[in-house]
Amino acid sequence: MGVERSIERDVKAMSIGLDMINSQIEMLSTNVKLRKAERKRLERLNAVKVQMVENPDECKKLVKRYKEMS
Repeated sequence: MGVERSIERDVKAMSIGLDMINSQIEMLSTNVKLRKAERKRLERLNAVKVQMVENPDECKKLVKRYKEMS
């Protein structure tokens, strides 16, 4: 993946849960004209969704460690 990602932002997105991620993706996808920030948010949510589906255990560990650090 050639895109630089912020682990902190990805973990924050993971912590909201898969249902909320899906609803935000759906909401952003229906909008035809997206600002740059919205496009980046949609890109991040899609990447996080893939990771949560493919590696659920690793995502849980990462969110847990992030919450302990905060």
